[in-house]
Amino acid sequence: MLPGRKPNQALYVPPALRDAENCSVLRRDDEPEKTDNLTIDDARNIPTKDAGLHSMLQSLSLSDARSSTKLVQTKRTSNLQDNSRRKSQLTEDNVSSEASNREPEIDYERFKHVLELYGFSKELDSADLQAELSGFEDSGFYLKWVDDTHCLAVFSSPSEADRALSQISGILFKAHKFEFASLESKRKLAKSPGDWAMPYKRRPLTTSATARRLIQGHLGLRSTEPRRQQELESEKRDKQLLAEARAQYERRKKAQKSMWEDDVWNF
Repeated sequence: MLPGRKPNQALYVPPALRDAENCSVLRRDDEPEKTDNLTIDDARNIPTKDAGLHSMLQSLSLSDARSSTKLVQTKRTSNLQDNSRRKSQLTEDNVSSEASNREPEIDYERFKHVLELYGFSKELDSADLQAELSGFEDSGFYLKWVDDTHCLAVFSSPSEADRALSQISGILFKAHKFEFASLESKRKLAKSPGDWAMPYKRRPLTTSATARRLIQGHLGLRSTEPRRQQELESEKRDKQLLAEARAQYERRKKAQKSMWEDDVWNF
């Protein structure tokens, strides 16, 4: 090797001298410098005449910029979608809550013959409520339960409902007009308003004479008793039943009155 001339191959450097400050491995003039561990910014600072390397670096920079922009746009779109879902869910919850608390549309003028019975214990049943309303058996009424502590009483007319409202003692249960009823009672009536619009109509008293006459007519048999006598007996039985019902009503009325008088004196 001539003096002043660089070797064609890299010289061997002992391991002990490889960590020295000014120690570096010589390389050939025609050997390209390794840039495996270089970043894009470091590679830009390397002086080179290769136009292909510059174009590659520029394309990498543009690709990184596009990827960053796309990532930001994706995150923004995801955040907007999440916010939209939350707002939609909140709106649906508010609408469902308002609908659950909204009273149904009811024409209360059609249901003045209906009272709501409330304020009683869960142990009471229909027989207990009917016993308290025993004075209205002549005109008639029926009960429809809403839940364990609410019941609707349907009377034959608005006047009978008002009379019952004024005579209910309030000891076993309380009562008020249907327009002041609970939301559950109003919803129950709103499901089938036609079933409640008609006041209670008491079934007329029947006797076996009518059934016997229909059977005999169907079989083509003649009655052995005169027709007039059958009618007289039927009228007589009807009068007896009516008299018994009136007497029972008077007895219950007197018993209720005496109960009230005892309560007043005890107080």
